[in-house]
Amino acid sequence: MLPRRLLLLLALLALARPAVAQPSRPPAATPPRPPAAAPRAPAPPAPRPLRPAIARVVDELARSLDGATGRALVAAAPLVSDAPAPRGAQLTAALAAHLAGKLGAGARPQRDPLALPLAREAARSEGALVHLAVEIAAGRLRVTADVYPVPGTVWARLRDPEPGPIAHAYAEAPLDAEIRSFLAPIPLVAAKVDRARNFEGDVVALACGDLDADGSLELLSVSRRRVTTLRLRGGRVAPLQSRAWPDIVGVHPSPLREPIAFATLVEREQGGELLPPFADVGLTDRARSVRFDGALQPVAELPGLAVPDGGGSACTTAWGPLLTGPLGPCAPADPRPATPALRGRYDALASARLLSPRGEPFTVWATRERGEVELRDSAGRRRVVGNAGAQLALGDLDQDGEPELLASLDVLNPLEDAVVVWSWRRRQGAPDRAAPEEVLRLPAPAGVRALAVCPPDGAGRAPFAVATADEIWVVR
Repeated sequence: MLPRRLLLLLALLALARPAVAQPSRPPAATPPRPPAAAPRAPAPPAPRPLRPAIARVVDELARSLDGATGRALVAAAPLVSDAPAPRGAQLTAALAAHLAGKLGAGARPQRDPLALPLAREAARSEGALVHLAVEIAAGRLRVTADVYPVPGTVWARLRDPEPGPIAHAYAEAPLDAEIRSFLAPIPLVAAKVDRARNFEGDVVALACGDLDADGSLELLSVSRRRVTTLRLRGGRVAPLQSRAWPDIVGVHPSPLREPIAFATLVEREQGGELLPPFADVGLTDRARSVRFDGALQPVAELPGLAVPDGGGSACTTAWGPLLTGPLGPCAPADPRPATPALRGRYDALASARLLSPRGEPFTVWATRERGEVELRDSAGRRRVVGNAGAQLALGDLDQDGEPELLASLDVLNPLEDAVVVWSWRRRQGAPDRAAPEEVLRLPAPAGVRALAVCPPDGAGRAPFAVATADEIWVVR
């Protein structure tokens, strides 16, 4: 039996031993607080067709001069133009008035054109002078704006009587019907034809415009084998870029024996800024249509067949020997089609977005059904042209605000074919049942394969392009 003192010592030692640590339950995890939602940036405005040239030029000048003016006189120098301009003073006055309205309440326009020294005198009571130099050249409206300070005192005028500009802006745009209303009319009865031997004979569609945005027009040619951008040089067709169809999109499971094809060059703006142009090409030989950028690189495959619709294109998801049925946007960002459906059964169609002499946009369509071509516009007017061939194009060749229809002839023998131009006078006061008037006929004994209207590129009328079995023409 252990002594009592020893038992007490053992008990003390047992009490002094460290306790074994027990695993502790981890505290419950606090769920992370979701990050605060960032404020959503306003969505950019949707792309839209180009506005009238005067509106685009004035908006660009106003953006460039924002904050550079307060109380100011807006005056324009006399118009410089490579085309006769009997109403040139009214054009410069309109530009000055539109720009003054954009610059704000402190700006007022000068109605009469004034050279810079006279404009300085007229602006003596203002804080600044906005002086415009307006030029029409090579089919474009070009406007330069300079802001000059106005010396406020006699001593300031003595020190610097003609101060230099403190702000500068420049803008330009192609001529349209609104600007053309200030110029002399252009006759349509004569034509100059530049012909060039083509390297392929199966062209089925044409488009014309500045696709690569280099300042010069080019043609977009669509054949059953390839898509090509080209120009005419020295009597021959000079290819710029070319893409073979097998490298782009697959073959349609049931192509038509006689193909239907469309090429549409599209220009749009977003938030007042010009977007890069693109081209929509549809061919019934191929399973889908294709959107090309300015370098003729395919950027998107489009559902169905892309057909011209106003200033852009719309897509029909199914087609056969005849075009019919509903239309939809070719891409998610595209605007709604100007016409929701093809109501008839057509084997050819064309469409264009044009401007009236007052700068009001309108859309016009030409459709062929059973050999008969009908014209209609977005105001509900309709006119029947009569029999015409399956090659159609629409535009405003003389830029007078009235559409012209270009068509081939409905003939079996190519030797009898021709390009015929009709002018559709829609103005008030014209006979209600007046038929479109034939204004020009060009024989095309090799047969007309495709037609396209180009933007204006000079002082005369807008050119148009013709593809025959062995040539490409540009008609001015």
